[in-house]
Amino acid sequence: MNAKAVRDVIGEPETWPNHFYVAGEGPTEIRGATISQVFSAGNEIAVCTEGGSCGATFTVFAVEDNTLRDRIKRALRLGLDVHEAAAAEF
Repeated sequence: MNAKAVRDVIGEPETWPNHFYVAGEGPTEIRGATISQVFSAGNEIAVCTEGGSCGATFTVFAVEDNTLRDRIKRALRLGLDVHEAAAAEF
């Protein structure tokens, strides 16, 4: 994979599903949100955000490649704006 930024692997924040909110459809209004938690198990990375227009979010991404997964976890720093985190290059 020729990924250069976090968004090349996990997409733009507006496309991230919010597993806290399962009843609705449409894009998540994540503008203004910051990363509040990041953790992983196996080939998955879980990301929690807070402060966005939609409130708290919880998203899980499957990233098979160990190197990419580690790079993404390092880029998703606590307190960082989600759009800055998605644009982070590795």
